[in-house]
Amino acid sequence: MEIERLSLRHYRNYTRLDLPFGSGATLLYGPNAAGKTSILEAIALLALSKSPRTSVDRELIGWQTSHSELLPATARVSGDIRRQDRVTRLDVIIQARSDSPNQGASGGSATKVLRVDGKPVRAGDLIGFARMVFFAPTDLDIITGAPVERRRWIDAMLSQLDSNYLRTLNLYQKVITQRNSLLRLWREKGATPRNYATELAFWDEQLAQAGAYIMLQRRAALTELSASAAQTYAAISDQRTALEARYAANMTQPWDNQSDAHEVLLAAYKKSHTEDMARMQTTVGPHRDDVLVHDRGVDLGTFGSRGQQRSTVLALKMAEVAVMHARSGERPILLLDDVLSELDALRRLHILALISEPTQQSILTATGVGDFSADFLASAQVLRVDQGHVSDMR
Repeated sequence: MEIERLSLRHYRNYTRLDLPFGSGATLLYGPNAAGKTSILEAIALLALSKSPRTSVDRELIGWQTSHSELLPATARVSGDIRRQDRVTRLDVIIQARSDSPNQGASGGSATKVLRVDGKPVRAGDLIGFARMVFFAPTDLDIITGAPVERRRWIDAMLSQLDSNYLRTLNLYQKVITQRNSLLRLWREKGATPRNYATELAFWDEQLAQAGAYIMLQRRAALTELSASAAQTYAAISDQRTALEARYAANMTQPWDNQSDAHEVLLAAYKKSHTEDMARMQTTVGPHRDDVLVHDRGVDLGTFGSRGQQRSTVLALKMAEVAVMHARSGERPILLLDDVLSELDALRRLHILALISEPTQQSILTATGVGDFSADFLASAQVLRVDQGHVSDMR
């Protein structure tokens, strides 16, 4: 899988950009705030239907883009994605709301239209056409941040691979919202119905069915990821390690299959009724699970050095590539933002060796070319980015 061409219109600091990509590695280099990361973000937007950098779509529209009630400011991201012998055109169109012209180009809200080969689709139907793995410096949160960061990471990978997982995850989140709303309503009214257990039973069953599938898929994926990441981490660190990424469900009862997980979840939801009503939220389930990342029993999020944590995240990202390739038969697009910073020379060499696979399309950013070997620069497409303009340095 590769992106052959990326087109941007009024996106971030790009008024107009038409950028072809080749196979193998592409290096985007230039000063900070030049627009390098925005190119990676745009590719990720095509893959995930949303930005990995912001939850506010309005921020994606160039701040200098003219805006009025009749002609709202609009950004467009388009990409030609090759999968085997077929090319698919993906479009994401972000338009400022026309009812807020006084907000200017940097304020207000926006609407978003997604298209596949010119046909409008929902977000769930777009995801999967372009699979990608994105590393950014902020991804250290996968190791050091809250459990939600680790759940978001594993869910993004599985959603790109399995449309049923994405649907089930969306259903689970919807049911959680509805169940929590019911709990809050009872508290606001100051009266809990006598048959509260019966009323919650319907929601409990819905959550148990969806949650069991989510738990099973997460654990299976992490088993694959852990084995691959351990090998990569050892290569990057050039030392003996025993890296492990393990799924940690927030329930104490064991489960071996989806049926077991369903029963364990159902019992947990029923047992938590009193606490859930007191807190007005669902206190157990996959939405509260975690991923534990250890090296020889040491929690890397708490006790790992900065270099260890960065190497661990890189190893997990490279493991994502391996798992996606193994499951789908296609290599995802690898997006690496400022990947070599804070790494010593030895780790840099190992990383460049890992991403130099000729059949792997990798797009990297850096402020300069000094950290890259002569062999890497000779084989890569090298592009200079400066103030929203991209030039080929060959």
